[in-house]
Amino acid sequence: MSGKPSIIFMGSKPASVVALRHIVARGWDVKAVCVSGTVSHPWYPGPNLKEVAEELGLSIYKQAEMPETGPVDLVVSYMFRHLVKPHIAQRATKAAVNFHAAPLPEYGGWGTYNLAILEQKKEFGCTCHHLGEGFDDGPLVKVRRFPIEPEELTGFGLEGLAQAEMLRLFSEIVEMVEQGVELPSIPQPAHEIRYNSLEEFLPMKRIPDDADAETADRYARAFWFPPYEGAYYETNGVRHEVIPVSVRETLGEPLCQDVMQNLNAVLGQ
Repeated sequence: MSGKPSIIFMGSKPASVVALRHIVARGWDVKAVCVSGTVSHPWYPGPNLKEVAEELGLSIYKQAEMPETGPVDLVVSYMFRHLVKPHIAQRATKAAVNFHAAPLPEYGGWGTYNLAILEQKKEFGCTCHHLGEGFDDGPLVKVRRFPIEPEELTGFGLEGLAQAEMLRLFSEIVEMVEQGVELPSIPQPAHEIRYNSLEEFLPMKRIPDDADAETADRYARAFWFPPYEGAYYETNGVRHEVIPVSVRETLGEPLCQDVMQNLNAVLGQ
């Protein structure tokens, strides 16, 4: 390939910021950065994707406002939270791909980290796949898998591991494209595909009434994902959220730090 690839980059969450900086540092021609108009994560420290794109002097759009930029080598959806419109995906002359922070075909859609812990899986992963007609349904480029210890993880902790592995996978795909390697296209086995919608995912947070202590703690860990609602018991229509034993003691540390900072601020210390 002569020159560096051109790309339309679409994303969300902090890892997309790292991925964007990576391709800019490698000299890729970023024709446009597409940010979500409805999904934000203000609780994460540091600049978001839009702010970093502005810092880098890149063109920024919401998907509905994306102008015609002409053909590009790649269209990349990096945890972009909406379906990529066909007229945007079709601008890619080499590939239009999505990076999904879970292994496909078994963990598509919502609640992937949570389900892996609930199901006590010893392995997780992340996926690069070609865009299809729906979410997480296109042919696979590569699945990167890694061992986990589900009895020690929370949903939040597993996301951190998956995000780190997906950046490594992103780097691999970037190098393949730069070297002119044609990206694999492996159909997902239909009988292995599983996709959970948001409507299917949310009720999973309810802890069964007959759950023993181990099961209740597993639910609590699986759905511990601040600032979102965690696992809960429901009594007479009232939800009682459960904090995992493994994180209970650490919760006081930042709270105590805030108290001391506030007290010191009273006298300007």
